[in-house]
Order: sequence, then structure tokens, then C-alpha cells
Amino acid sequence: MRTATACGLRLGAALGFLTCASACADAAMSGEAIAPPSSAAPAATATAPAASPAPTTGAAVGRPGAQPSAAAAGSGAVAVAPATAPSPAVTPSAAPQPAAAVDSKPLYPDACAERRGSWSRPCTQNPDPCNLKSGYPGDEYCLLPPPKDKGVQIHFGPKSYTDMAEVAKYLIKPGEEFNSYGVVNVPTTEDHWFAYVKISMRPGSHHLINQVIAGHPTEGFLARGAGCEGQSLGSFIGTQNLILESPPQGIPAPENQGLGRKLPGNASICQNYHRYNTTEAPALSEIWYNVWFIEEKEITQKASGVMINAGPRTPVPAHTMQSLTASSMVSGDGRIISLFGHRHSHTERFAVWLNEGLIYDSWDWEESRLFNYDSITQNPAPAPEKRTDGAISGVVKVKKGDTIKIQCDVNNTSDQPLRFANELNTAEMCILFGASVGVGIN
Repeated sequence: MRTATACGLRLGAALGFLTCASACADAAMSGEAIAPPSSAAPAATATAPAASPAPTTGAAVGRPGAQPSAAAAGSGAVAVAPATAPSPAVTPSAAPQPAAAVDSKPLYPDACAERRGSWSRPCTQNPDPCNLKSGYPGDEYCLLPPPKDKGVQIHFGPKSYTDMAEVAKYLIKPGEEFNSYGVVNVPTTEDHWFAYVKISMRPGSHHLINQVIAGHPTEGFLARGAGCEGQSLGSFIGTQNLILESPPQGIPAPENQGLGRKLPGNASICQNYHRYNTTEAPALSEIWYNVWFIEEKEITQKASGVMINAGPRTPVPAHTMQSLTASSMVSGDGRIISLFGHRHSHTERFAVWLNEGLIYDSWDWEESRLFNYDSITQNPAPAPEKRTDGAISGVVKVKKGDTIKIQCDVNNTSDQPLRFANELNTAEMCILFGASVGVGIN
């Protein structure tokens, strides 16, 4: 089995939403081990959490080898005491500001009315908004494109649902999991600027890592083991959620006014796409991107990325519990725009602290919500005792010398070690991604 380069998953962030830099081309396939981060990355430790119960066995219903989730009613989840961690008290530098009033009416027709960065289900009740009638699960995730003078839709998937040869290019078999690369052309020859993006993927999509490349190569999935070729033009928004819109509702917070970026013309998106199918029928791999244009003169701010990697640097032994940790010292003054934790099915909790304050807490590995930190977003408060996802609300400022710590509580109930790789049930990752302004955090 070939070992990939040390970059593993690599994402940057901008615009208050997640973006991604170049993924490792030689780590394209599911089952290929990805080399743990180099020693130059923030140090990570893997220690058994204090007062944790003995490992459990068994798998959650519906996902082979997956771990029980307290968020799923009737899942039979076993309560696990959180690992020892800093006090959840929020430091003054991260104190949330009062949420400002915001008009509930979305600025764009495809925006959700609720202010939330990531979704597992569409925010409308229409079972087939695009009238696809594809015959496969997930037609409700389709997005109607923006008007031609307002934006562009980038579509990865079959060009015809009646052409079985075309459909076959995007099918995933029952029980199959893959982590591969695909190419989709951007349907414009001119450069444009944008400040609002919405992405929607059919069910069974775990992560989407994107970069922009020059030209229009042949669209579709690449051969197994292959990566995208061509000049890289920078990163593009990616997601671990089935639906991501940024900013939420298409409405930037006052402090985020002017955040935007460029979509080059005559370009394509190189996608690292992690998919799985736990059903007993073939499923479609399909993605819709809606990019809404603005004038270049409206862009006045640029964002930086957040990426902290806790490995695992060495495999987590079978039938053990470990807490993977890593920390980063902030190198300058700024603020955090958004955060989300990337991991797989054996991680029961992903938590983030700013100094001694708990600012992000996630217990649902499958959705792994993105939380926004601004003056108009109200996040559900962290509640570790209830094992529910949450984050602090308000503008989260950071200053030089502050410390950001991440922790993943891994419960390896399987019969084999968990190495660092893109596999839902047979490997693990613990990586914090996000966006910031004023200073990059890694």
C-alpha cells in the first residue's frame, strides 16, 4: 500500500467559509495510508482520557463499523466521560458580543432562512426542486442555478439521467467507499468576484476538498490513483457537510462586510471527493455549486485559514480509548470567523479551546457542523454533559500569544489499529479547519 505525502488533508479558509488548498495527489484512493503530519506541525499527544470507561464493542445501526451517537435517538449510545480538559470558562479575548438583529429574509433565492453555516438536510421541503426525476436518492439536494447575469452554477454529475452510460460514470455501488479526484469545468471564460456560495451534495458525501486549476480538462472522476494535473490557481470552498452556504442566509455580519474572492475564468475545479454508500442500491455522486457574483470594488477584506492537525501520529490500538490533542499559539491579532472539526466514525467528541475557554464542541462525526463566530449568529451553547454540538456566540477575537487547543476523544472498538487515513470506519483523523481575519492559525 502506497504512502502519500505528509500534507494529508490541506484546507485553507476565506470569506467566513471553508476553502481548501491543494489536496495530496498521491493520496487519492480510499485505503491508501496518508503519512502523518511532519514533526514541524504542532505537537500532538495521544493519552487515555482520565476516568473513561472500558471500551465498548459493536457498531451503530446503518453504518458498518460506525460508533454510536448520542445525537441519534435509540442508538444505544454508551455515555463516555469527557477527557480531562481546560475549564470551559471563556476568556475576555473571546467574550461573545451581543447578537445584532438580522432580517430573516435571505438575500439570495437559494439561501436558507435559518442562520446556520452547515446542514445535513435541505432547508426547503421540495422533494425535487430541479425536476430531475433521476430515480436515485437525493434529488431534493439539487440547487436551481442563479440567473445568468447574477452568477453561475458549477455542476459535477451526469449531464443526462436517461443516458445510462453517462449515469454509470457517477454511480457508487452498495457498500462501496472511495476517496478519489474529479474535475468539473467552471462555465465562464471571464474572471468574476463573489461573496456568497452555496454547495449541495447528494447523501453519502463525507468531504469535498477543492482547488482551482487552469483550463477545461475532461470532466468526471479520474482514474484510480490519479490526481489533477495543470496549473493551480488557488483554493476554492469545500465542505464536510452535505449543504454549506456562506455566509449563512447570504447575509454577512457587519464586521465581515467586504469579504470576497475571485473565481477565475476558463478554469476548472479539482475535487478530492470522499464518498460512501451504506445502502443496498447504487447511488449517485453529484455536487451543485451556486456562485453569486459581486463587483470587484466591493471586496475590501481578505481572510486567512485555520488548520491544526492532531493526527493520529501513531495508530490508535484496537479496543482502546485515546485523546488526540494538538495546540497552536496565535502569532498576531485578529478574529476567528468559523471552525469545524474533521474526523471519522470512531471519534466520539471533537472539542476546541481558546486559552481556557471552550469555543467549539461536536459529538456528531457524520455532520460535524461548521459554526460561525460573528455579531449576528446565535450558536447553540456548548453542553458537554448533554453530548450535544455547540459553540460560543459572538465575535471571537484572538491576540498574539493566545493558545488554541483541539482534542479528539477516540474510542477504537474495532479489532484493528486506526491509522491516519481517509477511511470512515477503519482509520481516523483529527483536524481543525476554519477561517480567520488578521492572522492565520496553524
